[in-house]
Amino acid sequence: MPTLDEALRLKRSGDLDGAVIALEAVLAARRSPVALAHLADAQVRRGRYEEAAGALDRAEAAAGATAFTSRVHGDLHYKGGRWADAARCYEDAAALGDDGDWPLVQLARCRLKMGDPDGAQGAAARVVERRPESPGGWVVLGDIAMQRGRLDEAEARYALAHDHDPSDEWAYAKLVEARLVGLPPDKRDREVQVLLKTTGRDNKHLLGVLARIRGEQGDQGAAADAWGRRARSGDLFARKQQGFALRKAGRLDEAAGVLGACLAADPEDRYVFSSYVSLQTERGAVEELRHTLEEALPRAGSRRGAYFGALRKLPLPEQ
Repeated sequence: MPTLDEALRLKRSGDLDGAVIALEAVLAARRSPVALAHLADAQVRRGRYEEAAGALDRAEAAAGATAFTSRVHGDLHYKGGRWADAARCYEDAAALGDDGDWPLVQLARCRLKMGDPDGAQGAAARVVERRPESPGGWVVLGDIAMQRGRLDEAEARYALAHDHDPSDEWAYAKLVEARLVGLPPDKRDREVQVLLKTTGRDNKHLLGVLARIRGEQGDQGAAADAWGRRARSGDLFARKQQGFALRKAGRLDEAAGVLGACLAADPEDRYVFSSYVSLQTERGAVEELRHTLEEALPRAGSRRGAYFGALRKLPLPEQ
């Protein structure tokens, strides 16, 4: 029988599947709000959002909201694109005593996505004032400057983030992207490919930069291939972008396979849902669409109504 400490060691090591199995074994043996909260966190990181929500509800019913459960709630809302709800939860986490960088960095990202750059700057500034060596706040300050068209300032912020933590692949990719803004797309493409073979080897975020550049060049097939390379690491976001790019490239059969798998992995993603439904309707793949929707329906959470609506519109199966 695994202990809670052993389960948490698995989670910290990145073995999320093993951590879930161990945490469920702990919970089968005894009541533990802490184990429930960590189970929810692991499920969010695995993309199992309905299971995460259920574990969070049970944890807070047993022991009330904590800084950690509020943070996990924020992550759950963020993954679902519910920026205002996520921002509220990250604020709660900070107010309840989470003094790490994550809640404030995420709060800043939410504010930026909500169209509130001043609010984003305030949250990011709190991070860099509290812990100037942490890259997260500097990256968000770079994002704010980039959104405002202040390219030199953005590059300087990303450079600070990279200087503070050269191992942070996201900060490095943002710095590269800022430095390439002024170049024509074909030259940006070549520069990123060189970096991927040298200093940026295996940096999945640089592959995302390459994919976006190729999309800007109008080569959606090449963009899809770049997203696919990034998705090999298990990156669901990249897999979704690959599916969208394949559809734009006219590779509809491939797009259907990729987007169907993405919907099965994340049934509550409204963009994947709408794209997949319209794509399969366009292809005339009614039975394939029906099967995918019926398989995903039990895990569709708040999107169940949309699934029932789409299923009702399908012609009855042939007898």
